[in-house]
Amino acid sequence: MIKEYFTACEETFPGRQVELRRISLSLRRAGIVTMETLCRMQRENPENIKEIRNIGGKSAELIAVICRQYEDDSER
Repeated sequence: MIKEYFTACEETFPGRQVELRRISLSLRRAGIVTMETLCRMQRENPENIKEIRNIGGKSAELIAVICRQYEDDSER
């Protein structure tokens, strides 16, 4: 789930807690509730992520990093 994974990422990205929580909320409001869905969106058409309300370029870059981390963790 998005909320749980982004909360866990707060340790990996200290100082970005507020941004991570805001992104998580925006994604959930847009109906994206699983990391698998988010990562698939990131792979297939990352520009669509920027169309989500309150997600801009910097947030999209952070989402890309988080998705790479999630996929790396899933492969282990």
